[in-house]
Amino acid sequence: MNAALLAPASGLDAFLAEAASLLPPGALLRGEACAPYQADASGCHGQAAAVLLPDSTAAVSALLRASVRHRARLVPQGGRSGLVGGAVPDGSGRQAVLSLERMRRLREFDPLNRSAVAEAGLPLSELNRRLEPHGLWLPIDVGSDPAVGGLVGANTGGSRLLRHGDVRRNLLGLEVVLADEHGSVLDLTAPLRKNNAGIDLKQLFIGSGGALGVITAASWDLKRRDASSLTLFAALPAREAALAALDACEQSFGEMLSAFEVIGAPALDATLRQFPVLRHPLAGSAAGCYALIEFASAMPGLDALLQERAEALLTSLHARGLILDAAFGQAERLWPLRDSLPLALAAEGIPLSFDVGLPRSRLPAFLAAAERWLAAEHPALRLYDFGHFGDGGCHLIALLPRELAASYGPAKLAMLKSALYRLTAEHGGSFSAEHGVGPLNAAFYRKFTGAAAQGLAARLQRLLDPAAALGRHRYD
Repeated sequence: MNAALLAPASGLDAFLAEAASLLPPGALLRGEACAPYQADASGCHGQAAAVLLPDSTAAVSALLRASVRHRARLVPQGGRSGLVGGAVPDGSGRQAVLSLERMRRLREFDPLNRSAVAEAGLPLSELNRRLEPHGLWLPIDVGSDPAVGGLVGANTGGSRLLRHGDVRRNLLGLEVVLADEHGSVLDLTAPLRKNNAGIDLKQLFIGSGGALGVITAASWDLKRRDASSLTLFAALPAREAALAALDACEQSFGEMLSAFEVIGAPALDATLRQFPVLRHPLAGSAAGCYALIEFASAMPGLDALLQERAEALLTSLHARGLILDAAFGQAERLWPLRDSLPLALAAEGIPLSFDVGLPRSRLPAFLAAAERWLAAEHPALRLYDFGHFGDGGCHLIALLPRELAASYGPAKLAMLKSALYRLTAEHGGSFSAEHGVGPLNAAFYRKFTGAAAQGLAARLQRLLDPAAALGRHRYD
């Protein structure tokens, strides 16, 4: 790595003076006004030299031209819902935040093409609110409310990835401003589902966390909203049974299987302890884990058919010993059992969170190995698991008792995380299933990503951002 690329910007003051002339009044923040932009959902904090609030692609382009000329570092930022610190400035006070929150326009909406072009700062919830009257939505279903640009930067998945896929599968095009001397604008927003006219350049920027360019708009392939659905909660004897039940659900329902979430029994117990307003759908069941299963279709009038086929499937699974019990219920009553888990565990200790992805066929073996390792090496900690079992996503939380916090310093925590990520790699998995790469997990990127892949990523970043003007994380 060229250390000069990471040196504090020598022309920061000159850049900020020019930036003030490029932005309207109130669009350049200094001092205490920067506070809301200096942390993300992970709790990662930094100190910004300033916060820039452009409201157009032209303004972003002008700011990038100036940053390259003055060698000032900009950190692109959306809704601050990230969990790896990738959109937060470091502690030097020499990086400026480039917030896209004022770029919130829905530039184009074509209901007959089922497409929309939205600017990077538009929140996902607002986009879907505006699409709802037309019976359409962008089916990226997450617990937070990220902005459109952040969705692309993280290649967000969510609870219904099993049916609808991640951002990559729903994205038609992008508008990106490059960190070159011209602030070049790459307009790839044409809402085309078929376009093979050369290299598909938008793929470079998906999941890049703002390291290769500033995403200013995205073109989306919208989906019809569900008109028929069925949600059920099943008690399973073990995770191996969850894998067999998942396979049976797909055989019976095909693409109508919308979600298959698995919750370890200890994790559900913690949720019910902390949220007594929630009720156990299958109280008294001696389950090893539970599955929250959703079937859905955009075709209306299928509710009775879904119920009939689900009952037949459950009868078959029970006869095979793959489920112990099951209950149908309203989605708004069952999903909180899963969505409340992180808050419940945070109330019981200090959560050490891991968002890993594995081939789903290997999830049971991986989870068993992780439990054995933690019990042997850190017996005072308890491992809880839940997540998107159907797509191989797994949220692990090693719960640290608060009274032991002082004995788990940074070095010990780093060793614990590294060991669990190594176990993930040994089972063919990824240390970052959904959240990308940032300061909080950059060390694990360097440790668990192959040298050839790291080298190519570094060369791409140097090509597209030769002055190191962008981003918190450098691949080189």
